[in-house]
Amino acid sequence: MNQLKKLRKENNKQDKLLSNESNTIMVDMVCYLRASNLCEYDIEVIRKELTGMALESQLRNQQFSEVIGEDYKAFCDELIKNGSSKTRYEKGLEISYVLVHGIMVLYLVEIVCSSAIVNIIQSGQFSMQITAGFVLSTLIALGMGFGIYYYMTKNSFELTKKNRKLQFVLIIGFAVVWTSVVLLRLVMKNTVLLTINCFYPIIVLAPAYLIITVLNHNYTNSFFKLGSKEE
Repeated sequence: MNQLKKLRKENNKQDKLLSNESNTIMVDMVCYLRASNLCEYDIEVIRKELTGMALESQLRNQQFSEVIGEDYKAFCDELIKNGSSKTRYEKGLEISYVLVHGIMVLYLVEIVCSSAIVNIIQSGQFSMQITAGFVLSTLIALGMGFGIYYYMTKNSFELTKKNRKLQFVLIIGFAVVWTSVVLLRLVMKNTVLLTINCFYPIIVLAPAYLIITVLNHNYTNSFFKLGSKEE
C-alpha cells in the first residue's frame, strides 16, 4: 500500500472537521508548501500536525491565526527551511510521472478526436498520423500545466485575497498559451512527421506509467519505514 496516499486520505478526512476559516488557511498553506522543494512526505506530515493544531484551537474557541500568527507565508517559509528537500530521484520520479501521464492522456484524446478512431471503426486500420502540430501543442500543453500549477500554488495566499493583478495575469497567460496551442494545431495539422500503429505508443506509455508508479510507491513508503524505526 502507498502509505503516503493513505496519510493524505486521513488528512483529507481531518480537514472536513475544520471550520471554514481554518480550512481556507490550511488550503492556502498546503498549496504554498507544494510549490516549494519540500518532499511530499514532509508536506503531509506537516499538514497532519497543522490540522491537529487547528482542531485544538477550535476546541479552545481560538482563531487559528492566534496560534500560528497572522503572517502565514512567513510561517510556511520557516517550515520549508526546517523540512527535508526533494532528492533528485524524487524530482525525477515526479516529473516523469506527470509527463508520462500527461502525454498518455493527450494521446488518447488525439486518437478519439482525430480520424484514427474513424479508420479503426470503419476499416479496421490502426494507422495514425503524428503531426508536428500535435507534438508541439502537446509540449506546450504540458508546459502550461506545470506553469499554472506552480503559479497558483506559489501565489495561493494572494489569489485567495482576490488579488486582481495576479488573477488577470493568470487569465491572460492561460488565454495566450491556449490560443497558441489551437493555432499550432490548425497551421501544422498537415505537417506529418510519421505514421504509426496507434497502439504502439500505448504499449510503451502504459508500462512506463506502471513502472514509475511502483518506483514512486516504494520510494515514499521508505520514508514511513524510516520514521517507524526512529520512533
